[in-house]
Amino acid sequence: MSDSVEATAAAWALRHPLDRHDRAELDAWLACDPRHAGALLRAQAALTLIDRAVAPDEAPSLPLMAAPRQANRRWVLAGAGGAIAAALAGMIGWQRWIGEEVTTTRGEIRRLPLADGSVATIDTDSAMRVLLDSQSRRIALQQGQAWFQVAKDRQRPFVVDAGIAQARAVGTAFSVRRTEAGVQVAVTEGTVAVWPSDARGAMTILEAGHFATFAPGQPTPVTGAAPAAIQRSLAWRDGEIALENETLGYAIGEFNRYNRRQIVLADDSLKDERLVGLFQIDNPDEFVAMLATSFDMVATTTPQEIRLTKKNHRDGDGNATS
Repeated sequence: MSDSVEATAAAWALRHPLDRHDRAELDAWLACDPRHAGALLRAQAALTLIDRAVAPDEAPSLPLMAAPRQANRRWVLAGAGGAIAAALAGMIGWQRWIGEEVTTTRGEIRRLPLADGSVATIDTDSAMRVLLDSQSRRIALQQGQAWFQVAKDRQRPFVVDAGIAQARAVGTAFSVRRTEAGVQVAVTEGTVAVWPSDARGAMTILEAGHFATFAPGQPTPVTGAAPAAIQRSLAWRDGEIALENETLGYAIGEFNRYNRRQIVLADDSLKDERLVGLFQIDNPDEFVAMLATSFDMVATTTPQEIRLTKKNHRDGDGNATS
C-alpha cells in the first residue's frame, strides 16, 4: 500500500471527534478502495499504542496489542505508526497554519495562561505560535524555550513542534528548548512522547526527570535521567540562574541571554572554572562581584559590557588590561 494512503489514514485517525460533514467525507474515502479500511484500523491501533504510552491509565484497551516496554522506552512504529508520526509533524509545521503569535524580548519571562487551562511559561528571546481548536492543541516553537503545564484533555493531545523534533502529551509538565545546536525536551511531570520530525516513526517515551536531546541530522536523540539538573536548568522560571558545578563560561553565557549589558571574560583560561550558587537573572553585578572575589579579578563596567580581567593584568599606569 502506498505511503500516501497510510498518511491519509493517519490524518483521519487524528481527526476526532468527527462532525456530520467529516463523517460523510470519511465514508466516501473508505468506499473508494477496500484497502482504506485496513489502513485506517492500523492507524487507529498505532495511535492507541502512542496514547497508551503517554497516558496508560486512560488509553482505551486494544485487544491482542500491548505497548512495548523496552528499558529505554524507545521503539520504531513501522507502517501506520510512522505515518502517525509524520502526520503529527505535518499538522503543526509552524509555517503552515495561523495561530496566536507570542514572543518575548531579551530579559523577558512571560507566564501565558492558555484557553484550555494549560499554562506556558516562556523564556527570554523566544517565539512561538499557539493554536487551540476543537480537535487539537498545537504549539509551534520557532526559537527559545518554554515550559508547559498541560491541562488534561484526553480528546485533544497537546503537541509541540520544535522544527527537528516533536513532543506529544495529554496532561503533564515539560519544557522544550530550541537553539541552532538542536532541541531538548525535559519532563518534570507525567509522560511525554518525542520523536525527530524527519524520521518516520522513531519515538521515545520520556518520564518525569528524563530528557531527550535532538541534534540536526541524527536519527535518534540522546536521552538520560537527570531530575536535579533539569530543575536547575528551569530556575529561570523564578528569575534565577542555578549553578551546581557548571563552568564559568556556561554561567556567563546564561547571564548574557537575559541582559543587554554583556559580561566579557578577557582571560579564557578561567572559562572552565566550576561554580556553585543561585543568582538573580537581572542582577549580573552581584554575580560579577562574586567572581571578582573568588577568582581575584577586576571588573571594568561600561553601558554595553562588564569586562572581567585578572588583577595581575595591569599596564604601567595601574589600569586593568586584557
